[in-house]
Amino acid sequence: MDERISSGYFTDPSAGIALLATSCNRPLYYPEGEAFAVITQMDLVLLRFDPLEGVSFDLLLNGSRFWLCNYLAWRRSGEALWLVPSHSAGAFFRLSSGGLEAYDTAPYANGYQRFAGIIRGIETPLFEGSY
Repeated sequence: MDERISSGYFTDPSAGIALLATSCNRPLYYPEGEAFAVITQMDLVLLRFDPLEGVSFDLLLNGSRFWLCNYLAWRRSGEALWLVPSHSAGAFFRLSSGGLEAYDTAPYANGYQRFAGIIRGIETPLFEGSY
């Protein structure tokens, strides 16, 4: 995947996911992301890197016109990567080789598990073979 992401984007047609990366602040890059999502007909994950605040993700689900903004990477040891809202409200997404799976409930039970999973997501940025 490293070679494919070096061009600024990555697509996985079997999972129905497109990933774009930028260091632009919100709302910059939304029109380009929307165009890319229409062309690929996939769920779009927009990775935003800020040198002071770190990485966050914006999501545009296939067929939607509304962005889901400011998600953080969350991981339980040895499990798939999740994208969780930076605030307590919103949908939770499990990112796997099958695509983005939405959940109404959090993958963690309390604030400590939330914090520990976000730190683990920062310390283990690799997708460990799949996602």
